[in-house]
Amino acid sequence: MVSPGVNCYYMSMSKRPVTVRILFALPLVVTLAWAVLGAAQTSPFSTPVKAGQLFGMKVEDSDARKVGTLRNLIVDIRTGELKYAVIGSGGFFGVHSTLKLAPAEVMSAGTTKRDTLALFATNEQWKNAPTFKASNLALLGQPAREREISRYFETSPANARNATKYALSTTGREAGPATNPPPAELKFANDLIGLRVVNSKQEKVGEVMDLLVSFGPPRPAFAIISTTRFYRHDHEYAVPLTALSPTDSRHKLLLDADAATLQQAPEFNQQAWESRGDSGAAKIFRYSDQ
Repeated sequence: MVSPGVNCYYMSMSKRPVTVRILFALPLVVTLAWAVLGAAQTSPFSTPVKAGQLFGMKVEDSDARKVGTLRNLIVDIRTGELKYAVIGSGGFFGVHSTLKLAPAEVMSAGTTKRDTLALFATNEQWKNAPTFKASNLALLGQPAREREISRYFETSPANARNATKYALSTTGREAGPATNPPPAELKFANDLIGLRVVNSKQEKVGEVMDLLVSFGPPRPAFAIISTTRFYRHDHEYAVPLTALSPTDSRHKLLLDADAATLQQAPEFNQQAWESRGDSGAAKIFRYSDQ
């Protein structure tokens, strides 16, 4: 049974102007909207980011100072992982700018500032980081050089204070064990985007439209491949970089796939992203950024 007081309240509300009733209901609407947004932001699926969306973004260090803009990304096609961010500063419209490297582990895209990436290094540490030249990409793949860079950017308080003690050498030479892991096969993300993808019969499968990457702990990088009319449809697929092989042509990559493989490809999801595409037989996934 509804009390008379409640009846009077609802009767009074029904007699109020529409504008007043809307203003009365607005806080509830805002609360519900925030609840929906909060649920979306706490989704367990950490969506990877397209490399093309990161290029040109501002980079700030841990002292909230701008150190440059993201010019490129470097991936290891042997392991399929994102290795470094190439950050440029100075110059005139990108010409004659100074380039430096930051390991993917010390970068983050999860900032509250729009179009801004975070670098987990102090301003002093970044100032003492060595410059990088694109022509030295092959040398960068040497295990000793990789260890040297990782040591420089260690983020514990003690290492941050002593960062300048570990200034990198210009050659990347460092004493190490007699046996080293095989060198990384490093490629610029920009050099992979736009390459033609063919199958074992040298039939065109599609073209690399972009890369899916993530900063922080090592995760796989995926190539987004747009198919052609050869397969009677134009869809996009996410393929681990490790599933792509070089060919005799520097303009082509090889993918072991045919029309049936593409048609049976499962959806790209969290499991595919976290498992590097290695869980089960599936190496190709239907991709949609919707």
